[in-house]
Amino acid sequence: MDKIAEQLRLAGQEPLANHFLSLNEASRSVLLRDIQTQDFEYLKKLHSEKSSENLNDSISDDFTPMPFKLSIEDQRLEYWEETGKILLEKGQVAAFLVAGGQGSRLGFEGPKGMFDIGLPSHKSLFQLQAERIQNLATQVGHPIPWCIMTSPLNHRATIEFFESHHFFGIDRTNIRFFEQGTICALDPSGKAILQDNEHLALVPDGNGGCFRALAQSGTLAWLVEKGVRYIFLYSVDNALVKVCDPAFVGALASTGNMISASKVVHKRNAAEKVGIFAFQNKKPGVVEYSDLPEKYREMTNPDGSLTFDGGNIAIHLFKMEGLRKLQSSSLPWHTARKTVCGIENSWKFEQFLFDAFPLLGTMLPFGVVREDEFSPVKNAEGHDSPKTAREMIGKLHREWLRKAGAKINQAKLYEVSPTLSYAGEGLSNRVFERELGKNILEFDP
Repeated sequence: MDKIAEQLRLAGQEPLANHFLSLNEASRSVLLRDIQTQDFEYLKKLHSEKSSENLNDSISDDFTPMPFKLSIEDQRLEYWEETGKILLEKGQVAAFLVAGGQGSRLGFEGPKGMFDIGLPSHKSLFQLQAERIQNLATQVGHPIPWCIMTSPLNHRATIEFFESHHFFGIDRTNIRFFEQGTICALDPSGKAILQDNEHLALVPDGNGGCFRALAQSGTLAWLVEKGVRYIFLYSVDNALVKVCDPAFVGALASTGNMISASKVVHKRNAAEKVGIFAFQNKKPGVVEYSDLPEKYREMTNPDGSLTFDGGNIAIHLFKMEGLRKLQSSSLPWHTARKTVCGIENSWKFEQFLFDAFPLLGTMLPFGVVREDEFSPVKNAEGHDSPKTAREMIGKLHREWLRKAGAKINQAKLYEVSPTLSYAGEGLSNRVFERELGKNILEFDP
């Protein structure tokens, strides 16, 4: 134990070393588990470097928009979809869900994926996604591996939820759960913060830590063993996500040299708080709304459209060689000054997923229609809330039914179960009449 304390002192963590030695043997062994997860020499270096930097990311002089085209307007769409389904049929596509968040902002104390957005079926976000995966797997005749990254805060609850719902009909051997990494928060002077007597204040290492967690958990090797070549990565809170979208997969597969792709939407307006895709120093990346200077945010083209218009909706696709590269690449660390355990201006370090794109060098922007694919559930009320998600699903599914010739009530909204249709296929008036009240539910706007 004296050796551990000495290592902490050499890393500038004298208060933690003294506290560690002051504990009884049982408490010391508990705290030791947290200590052994951290590289305090690296944290010391990180704190020193970030202390001398401006906390705001800068925009390079060579900053240009990333043009994109809506996929529904591309003549190759059917070809891409066929190509993607062939790859799915061969078992070469997997889903990677980032689900470490809690539903606190929604007034829900639990993993966000367990949240019921209020559809007539009362299906959770997890269930909606699971049923889309299962429907697509049935269509192509091959199971789709599903990797789910949780956090220490919700790992056990997430697994128990899946167990209680029998994994929503998916074979348990095709789902892999693993935890996101954590990093110790530091006080303003760079000293480790204690959450309580026996635990460090460990905070999630950011969504950019997903690549490291995927590899360290053995899940990347699991995917390689299964013969997976394309990994569809997405966030848990998008109620409209088309998990493992065949056209998206086929588009990347058809490019040849590109090793990643991202779905992109037109921004609602200049003030919408989403990150935008752009090139910096000729490398692709994402600039957060808060880091985008107003002159770029408001910039327009001659036709009045926004110049920097490619909104990031956190849906990405990687070839396996890209993930192999990222497991051994170091993404930059970003800092936030927050109150942690009552200590103001504490340091929290995190990595951002979109910092991977400049490292990979190439990226395919895949334009999609917001109303078809993007309805995040982030706020209890207002924009991006359960109410807006319900309405968007209801309108989209009503349109599916209308196009299929179903005799619907245009004053109503509809919920079509993902077990019945993945993206509007397989519907007709006959199906509508048979499934209404079962797998097709009617509700008021």
